Amino acid sequence: MNADANKWMTDMTFQELIESDKLTRVFPEKGQVSLEGLYLGQRLVDMSVNMGRTLVVTDFLTDRNGVIAKADERHDFRVPLELRNKSDWRLFQELLAQADVIISSEAYLKRLLDPGSQVEDVLSQFEPGKGFEGLGKWRLDAGYRKRSPDLAIVSRSLDFEVPEMLFGSGRQITIFTTNSLARSNQAKALASSGVIVVGSGQAGVEGKRMIDTLSDGMDYRVIMMATGPAVLQLLLEARRLDLFYVTEAQLEIPFDDPASVKRILPEGKKVNQLKEFSLTHQYIQEKAVNEYGSQISQLFLRYDRKSTLASH
Repeated sequence: MNADANKWMTDMTFQELIESDKLTRVFPEKGQVSLEGLYLGQRLVDMSVNMGRTLVVTDFLTDRNGVIAKADERHDFRVPLELRNKSDWRLFQELLAQADVIISSEAYLKRLLDPGSQVEDVLSQFEPGKGFEGLGKWRLDAGYRKRSPDLAIVSRSLDFEVPEMLFGSGRQITIFTTNSLARSNQAKALASSGVIVVGSGQAGVEGKRMIDTLSDGMDYRVIMMATGPAVLQLLLEARRLDLFYVTEAQLEIPFDDPASVKRILPEGKKVNQLKEFSLTHQYIQEKAVNEYGSQISQLFLRYDRKSTLASH
C-alpha cells in the first residue's frame, strides 16, 4: 500500500468517526452498537480462560461470492480496492491486538520486504509512531508484555529474510517448516539469531502439530491466523480453528478468469456452508466507504465452531 492509501486507512477525522461508528446488531440480539471497540469487547482472552484452552481465530474480508483478492498488474494478489475500508480494517486490528501470537507465512514476509508489492504491514502497526499505536498501548494497559504479538511463520522453505524490525520489538519469532528443513544449516543460522525453527511435518506443515506447539508447548492463549487461504485450510483440516470472523461487503468483484482471483474457501464454497460452524454474531453497516470513495454496505459475521460453543 502506498503512503497516501495507508494514511487513508488509518487516519479518521472526528466527523468521519461519528458517521461510521454505528452498526445494527442482528445476532445475538437486535440493537445499535458502536464499531470502535466492538471486537475488543468480545474479550478473546477471557473466552480462552473460560474454555480452559487456547483459542484460535481468523478474519477475512470478502465480497458476496467469497472473493478475497484479485491479481494486479504485477500478478500479485491484493485485496480489491472495492472491498477495502476503514471499518473492516479497524476491527481486524482489534482482533490482532488481542492475540498472543499471529500466524503469518513466508510469502507474506517476502512481499513485505518488496518495496513494489504495496502489501499492508500487519506486523508493526502497534509500535510507537505507527498507525495503530493506540492499540499497542491498549495491550500494555491490558497486561500484555509487549505492544505487538509474537509471530509464527508457516514455510516450506527457509529461503527468506526475517524483517529487522521484528527483532527490535522484543517479539518471539517461530518458524514452522518441514522436519528435514528444521535440521538444516539454514535452520541453525536462524536459531543463532534467536528464531525458533520447529519441524511440523514431512511434506509440509501440519496444522494440528503447529497449534499443539503454540498452545501446549508455548502457552499462547489466543492465536490469530492472519495470512491466506492455504494456511486457513491447514487449520480447517486439523479442526483447530475456533472463531471464523468474516466481513462480507455487499457487492461482487468482477473478473473474467477464475485464476485471477482468490476465494476464502476452495471451489467457491462459502463459510456458511461449513457444517462444523454456526453463525453466532451478525452486524450490519449501511454506509461504509471503500478506498474508491464509494459507499458500500457490509456484514460483520462471526462463526463459532460448534464444539467451541459447547465448551463455554
